Amino acid sequence: MNGHKYTLEQNEFIRQNYDNVSECVRKFNSRFGTSITYAALKSHANRALGVVTGLRPFTAEMNNALAKILIRHPYRQATEIFNKHYDTNFTQKQIQDHCTRCGIKREHAAFLAKIDTIIIENIDKSYDEIRKIIKARTGKDYADYTAVCVRANNLGLKRPHRTWSVNDKRTINGEKVTFSEYVRFIGNRWHRLDESLQPIALMTVRLQYETSYN
Repeated sequence: MNGHKYTLEQNEFIRQNYDNVSECVRKFNSRFGTSITYAALKSHANRALGVVTGLRPFTAEMNNALAKILIRHPYRQATEIFNKHYDTNFTQKQIQDHCTRCGIKREHAAFLAKIDTIIIENIDKSYDEIRKIIKARTGKDYADYTAVCVRANNLGLKRPHRTWSVNDKRTINGEKVTFSEYVRFIGNRWHRLDESLQPIALMTVRLQYETSYN
């Protein structure tokens, strides 16, 4: 049976029955009326199909899913996502080896390059706005704008500061404040405090400002 041409049905049969090689060979020959040897079937399973004993065989569906996961995530995260979805326990190395054997290319670098291009094209916008644009165009949903900020910094980009408009409110609890005081106050999220506590928070901001310049 040297040079046996395996059909799609035969390949799928091997994937589903490969936990025990000897038993798989017996079932295969009985099912398809062949005389495939142990060594021949094992070689085909390992090299052509990327399945090994002791591991759950990869189906075509799983391979397609893995390829899509690897577009958006590096191997470590892709392994976690894949195992959770299919209830498997593959290691990162096993996933990498399988991809190498089956020719599954990791397109994550190209995906990140696309994200970087979006950041470059929209650097004049706020990082949160850029985050939303990235999600709309690529499906990548960063938890917050911090990851976008880090990528922008790694690219050597800095988002231009917005011009402070005279129409913007610069008051806290009705009290006029300077631009610096307002930014520090909002940056600490103290505008979310109860109104009775905000005067104390504003006093803290002013003390911080004075300390930083003394």
